Amino acid sequence: MPDESIHVYLKVGVPAERKHGFETIMQELVAEAENEPGTLIYEWFFCDEGRTCHIQERYANAEEGDKHVRNFAENYAGRFFEHIDGIEGVVSSNASPYIRSVLDAISPTYAAKAAGFSRL
Repeated sequence: MPDESIHVYLKVGVPAERKHGFETIMQELVAEAENEPGTLIYEWFFCDEGRTCHIQERYANAEEGDKHVRNFAENYAGRFFEHIDGIEGVVSSNASPYIRSVLDAISPTYAAKAAGFSRL
């Protein structure tokens, strides 16, 4: 069975003076994602004394990814982008046209899976 999962990796700059607001949004988004059965991985990691956040997302397929990204775009994007000072992304090349239309605003790198496996 082919792997239809969609992967999104984000590296986000978080200014110290906006970290509390960013963490509030993070908690809201994580709580929402926990209720999305098609969201397989949704993890946030801080480094650089909290100035950089790495976000790993994996969706079962394009339909499930679209649901999450649509909710983000409609309900969280404005507040999210107010609390950051830069963002880089790597997205699997099989991302749906909708996901691409939303994420193209951050000019991500689209990458095709070359090898590997997941035990999920």
